[in-house]
Amino acid sequence: MKHLISLLFILMLLGSCKSSEETKSPKETVEAYLAATNRFDDESAKDFLILNKDNLMLLETLKKMEKSLPDEQKERFLNKEKEAVYFEKEVTDSTAKIIVSPREITMPIEFNLKKRNNKWLIESVLSKKLKLYQ
Repeated sequence: MKHLISLLFILMLLGSCKSSEETKSPKETVEAYLAATNRFDDESAKDFLILNKDNLMLLETLKKMEKSLPDEQKERFLNKEKEAVYFEKEVTDSTAKIIVSPREITMPIEFNLKKRNNKWLIESVLSKKLKLYQ
């Protein structure tokens, strides 16, 4: 009986804990990436990227911005990802396109994602001009 109670307790703990490897949706991946960049946390942001030339340049730019901005200006970026509007434009089993429209920026940002080892990663980030006439 004692072992049964211990086993049930362990199962409850495992069931209630979220795995650090829990698969995020494409939208959640983009939100987490933006939260990391808004905190100037390049190490966390790196976890959501496919490390290609363009994405490595994004991380380098983030590092430079962190060094060049005073702390009071950095604070205005915190939690801005929560105010943005996210639109899942195209989602398949292995690719996704998420459009993010931050409130303070008039140009939406396109995130192209690919699924690698059952985890969504950002392949590219593009600024898009608004199309007024479609």
